[in-house]
Amino acid sequence: MLINKIGILIVLTTLSLAGSAFTPKTVLLNSNFITDTNSPDEKPLKDDDGKKKNAKKDDTTRVPLNPSIVLLNTDEEHEEHEEVDSLLAFPSNDLYASWDTATIHPYSFTQSFKKDSAIIVFTEPTDCGFKIPFNGNVTSEFGWRKKRPHYGTDIDLETGDTVGAAFDGMVRIAKLNRSYGNVVIIRHKNGLETVYAHLSKILVEPGQNVEAGQIIGLGGNTGHSFGSHLHFEMRYLGQAIDAEDYVDFQKGVLKNNVVTFTKADVETKYDLRALHTRQKKDLNLTRVTSTKSKYGKVYKVKKGDTLGKIAQRNHTTIKAICKKNGIKQNKALRPGQKLKI
Repeated sequence: MLINKIGILIVLTTLSLAGSAFTPKTVLLNSNFITDTNSPDEKPLKDDDGKKKNAKKDDTTRVPLNPSIVLLNTDEEHEEHEEVDSLLAFPSNDLYASWDTATIHPYSFTQSFKKDSAIIVFTEPTDCGFKIPFNGNVTSEFGWRKKRPHYGTDIDLETGDTVGAAFDGMVRIAKLNRSYGNVVIIRHKNGLETVYAHLSKILVEPGQNVEAGQIIGLGGNTGHSFGSHLHFEMRYLGQAIDAEDYVDFQKGVLKNNVVTFTKADVETKYDLRALHTRQKKDLNLTRVTSTKSKYGKVYKVKKGDTLGKIAQRNHTTIKAICKKNGIKQNKALRPGQKLKI
């Protein structure tokens, strides 16, 4: 009897050892996932020129996977997690197809703007509102300048002056560019992007959340720039728009908090052909409102004029106008006032 019991125990032990040799498929796959350091995404790739390069391991459009969660899932569930789109983490994810931290302006307005119009709300009660990036004189406006389009508003400052974010948002670009110099681009939840160029120093990094008025860099004269100033742009789905249509730079406030942006605006005001028309209109207006005197040209100030606008229209500088008229650069102008040009 004892011999029979020993025999049965030996058989059961043998079957148990044999069963342990067979492990479920999911465990084997998970084990491979942990120990295999040469996944396809990390292997060298050949470029068109035949040179080897390493594939990017950090894709800014993907959500990082939590290994502790992956280990509990089957292979099929793992693939599902990999395809989770992290654009949800970025502002205006419903309007933009990507979050690009390398290319300055990767977006095409004609491809992205599918409607005839869109309502833009600049600030919400829950955010920090609007702050002027730098309180200085406008020295160059949106439009054509020296046979080249100028897509921003230039604000006079000194190298080292602090530059702040105009609205709450997330930094998309923070790097050195040949044309913009040190540049920061911030994406906002209403679909706008604001550009801050020619900085001497960048104080933020891509992916960082910032609030309106928060210092993002120091003013400078880097890139394609002649003299220290801030080049400030507002763009909607890649289309540059005239910031002075929406911001009163002299008072440092928004003209309206809610605006309707249309395709017609782009066609009549913001594309290259429209910029030519705007420039001609400004030049004609200058000729009509300017007269000659023994001091040379005299300009009659109109509502909304700034020293920067007057200087640009009359092909001179703010400094020269102030010197001729014995005034300071921060002097407030009044409609009807006459200035020697």
